[in-house]
Amino acid sequence: MTLSPSSGPNSPDLTQPLTVGNAVNVGFRLYGAKLKPYLWLATRSTLWVLLPIMLAIALGLFYATTQRYFTTLGLVIPAWVVLMVFCSARSYSLSAAIARLGFGDLTQQPESIEAACRYTRARQWQFLWVYVLLFLLGASVSLLFYIVAAVVVVVMLVFVGGTDFLLNPQSAALVNPGLILLAFLVFLGIVGLLIWMLTWFSIRFSVPDLPLAVEPGLKATQSLGRSWELTHKNVGRIFLILLVTWIATIPLQFVIQILLGIAQEAIVRIYPENSPLYGLLTFGSSFLISLLLGIFTLPLWQSIKATIYYDLRRRREGLGLQLSNPELDDGDFGSADIRDSAPPR
Repeated sequence: MTLSPSSGPNSPDLTQPLTVGNAVNVGFRLYGAKLKPYLWLATRSTLWVLLPIMLAIALGLFYATTQRYFTTLGLVIPAWVVLMVFCSARSYSLSAAIARLGFGDLTQQPESIEAACRYTRARQWQFLWVYVLLFLLGASVSLLFYIVAAVVVVVMLVFVGGTDFLLNPQSAALVNPGLILLAFLVFLGIVGLLIWMLTWFSIRFSVPDLPLAVEPGLKATQSLGRSWELTHKNVGRIFLILLVTWIATIPLQFVIQILLGIAQEAIVRIYPENSPLYGLLTFGSSFLISLLLGIFTLPLWQSIKATIYYDLRRRREGLGLQLSNPELDDGDFGSADIRDSAPPR
């Protein structure tokens, strides 16, 4: 099932740039149209992440109960790290397959789940590298911001005579209460600026995996560069799309909170709150329900990202988008690609 360019009088025209409301509408329609296969891929993606976590819990319980074999940790920990890296790469590739399928439907070039998974699995290490680089970029920007903010605050307080406040805040506040107000305002300004900066940074890299999942011949760094390029001058619109989507998921979050409350009520009726089993079962039920929430929301966000990416390419490049999927042989999982074609004149 694909989304036609205009399947009804109230349907968004996919051949034209999408408004915020239309983009959200298309994302939800895409999510609903392929809910079953998307949930299957999301479940597989979640299970790959869950595997090393459950293994770590099992190993922790084993060493805690036996109090032996600690000398094997030198081999167990590196092996677990390798497993975690592999499982993360496989999880990212399955998540990207959802977005690739969504983009194929938007371009009227549907692709089978197997073909999409083969394409993204062949690039799983590049997907992992995308998110590693994204984490390093975010950490570097945040660290640089904290350093600059700390220097600015210190210089500002020293300039207005707040040296005593830095050395002894309590006594200085009694002498000059205005420094407390100044420090509070500076703190609010720094927090607000940090939130704005991280939000802007996140939106500029809001589709980091889509170019790699769709466009042929890209590497991780090039995929990040494409996200940066495509989102230029579209930060506000993308922010509104993501905000409206998040607001639309609030009812689901309420349902999750109700389920958590019911689970805790059922547990407390069986086990007292000071019982070790109460804490274990409460954590287990919360963890399980959170996993279910993630499974249901992952395809939605990937559908929204696919819609954003589709719309950004139309806006910036003005090209017809065509999904090319030649036959895949056993030795080449990466021959399927998305190619641009000029619109018919």
